Amino acid sequence: MIQKRRRAQIALILSLAVLLTVSGLQTASAQQLQNVPIIRAIAISGNTNIDTAVIEQAVTRTKVNDLFVDQNISDDVKAIYNLGYFVDVVAKWQLLDDGGIKIIFEVIENPKIVDIIIEGAGTLPVQEFINTMQSKQGEILNFNLLLDDLREFPTWAYEQHGIAIRPVNLEISETGSILVETALTRIEEIVLEGNEKTKDNVILRELSFAPGDILDFVEVSTSLQRVFMLGYFEEINYSIQEGKDPDSAVLTVLMKEQKTGSADFGAGYSSKNGLFGYIDISDDNFLGNGQRANIFFEIGRGTRSYRLGFYEPYLLSDGTSFGIELYNEHDDIQGKYGEDEETVTGTQHVLGGNVSLGRRLGDYSRFNLSLRADSFKFSGDIDEYENPYKLLTIGAGISDNTTNHPFKPSEGYKTNFNFETGFRFNDEISTYSKVTVFHSRYYELFELFDDNVVLAVRGMGGRALTGKLPNSELYRIGGSETLRGYDFGQEGLVGDKVLLVNTELRFPIYDFISGVVFADIGKAWEPDQNIDLTEMLDSNSFGLGVRLDTPLGLLRLDYGWGLNEEAKREGQFYFGLGHTF
Repeated sequence: MIQKRRRAQIALILSLAVLLTVSGLQTASAQQLQNVPIIRAIAISGNTNIDTAVIEQAVTRTKVNDLFVDQNISDDVKAIYNLGYFVDVVAKWQLLDDGGIKIIFEVIENPKIVDIIIEGAGTLPVQEFINTMQSKQGEILNFNLLLDDLREFPTWAYEQHGIAIRPVNLEISETGSILVETALTRIEEIVLEGNEKTKDNVILRELSFAPGDILDFVEVSTSLQRVFMLGYFEEINYSIQEGKDPDSAVLTVLMKEQKTGSADFGAGYSSKNGLFGYIDISDDNFLGNGQRANIFFEIGRGTRSYRLGFYEPYLLSDGTSFGIELYNEHDDIQGKYGEDEETVTGTQHVLGGNVSLGRRLGDYSRFNLSLRADSFKFSGDIDEYENPYKLLTIGAGISDNTTNHPFKPSEGYKTNFNFETGFRFNDEISTYSKVTVFHSRYYELFELFDDNVVLAVRGMGGRALTGKLPNSELYRIGGSETLRGYDFGQEGLVGDKVLLVNTELRFPIYDFISGVVFADIGKAWEPDQNIDLTEMLDSNSFGLGVRLDTPLGLLRLDYGWGLNEEAKREGQFYFGLGHTF
């Protein structure tokens, strides 16, 4: 007799290999088989659900009219058993009247699958996987298919849900219930490497996981993308090493920092202000604490200008931010006054400050509240037409940012919605309110020179809702940041209503050099004018640009052709830092 036995409970460790034990061949006695008999017939018995033809296909060594060879029969027993459908396989022989023998392969089938249960998988939707398994409820259990399913389970968990998990034990009852016990991988330790300036807590507070949590690769990628979007690092990668036991892991975050601070100073001479000097210092990662600080100071003949700012992204541990800014600035302005709408120029002096509080709403969104107080005075010819006043402005805004890079996005979008209401204090109190919306989108078109060609589109719109906007609150477009080919705030580009559309095609040229082809169109309407979209055609432009990726940041060189008063094209050159949007 030749037989195989499968235990009802199988220990499945790591490789999920099931050790199969096969008993030895029990042959006839030496007296009965003194002369090696010839096999005259082969039969299959015991199968009720598995087709006999399926079993017969596995019998390849034992053949009718061949001599009885125990090794051939043993090999065929293994082949039948390896079909995976049977608990027990037995080979028996029967002596026939003509002196030959009949070989009977007797099988005991596995039970039908009653149910499949996967335990220890946490919040993983294991029923989704069970529905895709080759092993189905109501069908005869096939060990081979079941083991294939269980080998596929960790791959499914990782590729579909980013979870590291493995089966550790398998139990099969005699009635057909299958119980799979699994173990989730947990984070044993988080190791940070490469953050020489940035403090560990600045990075760790952006992570949505901690040691002891389940290793979720989707969560790891999302959190590290959030760290990358801080703008402190040139690149971020991570690696996983096995921890002290097979179900723990050490997560190592590998970072390469980039320059976040700048310092600039200089001196010059102008006919208006005489000799002047300035200093401009800023750092987006001040002292490695993730804070933003800036100071600008300019001194000239009879004037002193400054702007001081500080931003703390984590005033509270929940991500509530706080910002404050103080400034004293002097700007050359012009306006139209009198019945003849004569253009009058002068200097506007602004002393003020603002504070803001923000709160994260999700992975990509923030809510912000702001309070701004300004005092305005005027000098020069415009002083005859403008009286000093004070302005108190309250603002609320929501922003979204799903882009993939803080400085050079190639996919995703950015949206900023802002509402402001203000109170002007002069001889009497007047109020106003306005709303402004920005939206930018980025599309990867195709790859060129191992980099991406990107289409970038921005739209901007704003208008006064109530009251009359003070001169300082009017919308102004033109110049390098909005409508290239036109001067900032020139006639037709100042008003209490505005629309602007920018389109850029960004493409690599060589190494750190890239190019841009752009087209801009925009218009601002004065308070007594209605919005007429066709008027936007009178202030359109197009041009070319070059971007240089340097250690100081991305340098922007643009040349745009706009329309002059005679509707002829005139070009202007622009220099700036970073992409326009």
